Amino acid sequence: MYYDFWNLSQAPFSQQQDLALFFESELHEEALARLLFVAEEQKKCSLFSGPSGTGKSLTLKACQQILTRSSCQCEYLDLLGLGEEEFLWQLCAQLRLGPAHDTPLPQLWRQLTDCLTGMQLTQGRLLLLLDHVDLSRLEALHAVERLLHTGNQQFPSLSLVLTMDEASSPQAERAAQISDLSIELTALDSEMTENYIQHRLSLSGCADSVFTTDAIKEIHRSTHGFPTRINQICDLALLAGYEQNLNEINAEVIRRAQREINGAPAHVNRISEAIQGV
Repeated sequence: MYYDFWNLSQAPFSQQQDLALFFESELHEEALARLLFVAEEQKKCSLFSGPSGTGKSLTLKACQQILTRSSCQCEYLDLLGLGEEEFLWQLCAQLRLGPAHDTPLPQLWRQLTDCLTGMQLTQGRLLLLLDHVDLSRLEALHAVERLLHTGNQQFPSLSLVLTMDEASSPQAERAAQISDLSIELTALDSEMTENYIQHRLSLSGCADSVFTTDAIKEIHRSTHGFPTRINQICDLALLAGYEQNLNEINAEVIRRAQREINGAPAHVNRISEAIQGV
């Protein structure tokens, strides 16, 4: 709705997992290098942790994209809310094993172990990127542990990356005991935040500095450098700038956008009113 006003070709701060907008900060570059190391060195299990909103999922997908050019098969699977049967069924489907809609759980395990056995005989390699492991159901966690145990005992070509939000959770502590490598992603600092914003704007067709220096400082202060929160507040601020016909976004616009996000009432020019009026 504000693309033409800001000379944009697309929404620069969309919350969609768009690899075309992936910002490889120093933090993400290091995490990505470690993920690729897991694949290259055939590490058994690695724990990838960091607060929600730091970009772990997008980093996993960037890793998967890079590995499409390698001999290592890489599969991404989101375990959010999954139980054991759902997890195994989706994993078998990802590996193109053709599970039927009503395939029983023991047969799913058999399909998976047969696939891994065949891969072992052909010296194939498989890296499973399992996202939101800590947000899956308990039986799915047990299935991951069983898969880890089976892989360690029978299939040295199988590597797993377990992604969790909190490194101190009981699930993460358990994963840390059996992992070969720990990978952690933290929030962006103030300079990275500025580079992130300009990177997204540039890829969306806008080379100008839409946000003032004070606005960027306010963005970092209010979001603590979490990319997901940066996207949210910047998107709302661009909408406010469009509604008020502004030439740039200053710190006050950012503060007002933050109040809208927090649900606090504003006296004039509410961004929510702009949304309703478009």
